Amino acid sequence: MESQTPPEASQTEFSAGTSVIYAMHGKCQILGTETRSLKGESIRFYKLEMKKSSLSRSHQETAIWVPVIHAKNRGLRTPMSREEAEMAMKILLSKEYFFNTSDAWSVTQPKLEATIRLEGGLGLAKVASFLYVLKKKQVVASLEVTKLQETVYKLLFRELSEALGKHMCVLEEQVNRAFRTKLTREN
Repeated sequence: MESQTPPEASQTEFSAGTSVIYAMHGKCQILGTETRSLKGESIRFYKLEMKKSSLSRSHQETAIWVPVIHAKNRGLRTPMSREEAEMAMKILLSKEYFFNTSDAWSVTQPKLEATIRLEGGLGLAKVASFLYVLKKKQVVASLEVTKLQETVYKLLFRELSEALGKHMCVLEEQVNRAFRTKLTREN
């Protein structure tokens, strides 16, 4: 018999075969759960497998193990619904960019990652908006900003495309037009 679930873990548990989104990894499939012993304590983990694009040439990656009790706080969630995707598009199309561009990257990056983990698809949209503005404001975009922006865009537009039933290129074009207006607003 398993122990009672702590309050911070009170979320819907995912079953084997469920498609989920895992923070900065993107779409994954729950292969199952497994209990492992760490330092004498039994801990349940979700075993995730990343879903690769049919066009991907990369090899199969090893499984990702996420403690069930901390899964939500680490960014494990269901894919965006159509309604959430429409809200994310509103965020992307707004002039807001949600974070302070004058903060040091060492301060900003953890905030961006936490926003993605805790706010899911809407957090991805906020981070994408901010990274566009930050990259445009830098004389030479730093490698860290560029890499994070590429990852966020890829994850966000794949998920939006699936939720809205629109091609990624159409969504990217629409958002890129709107992003240009973000530069007219000063933080």
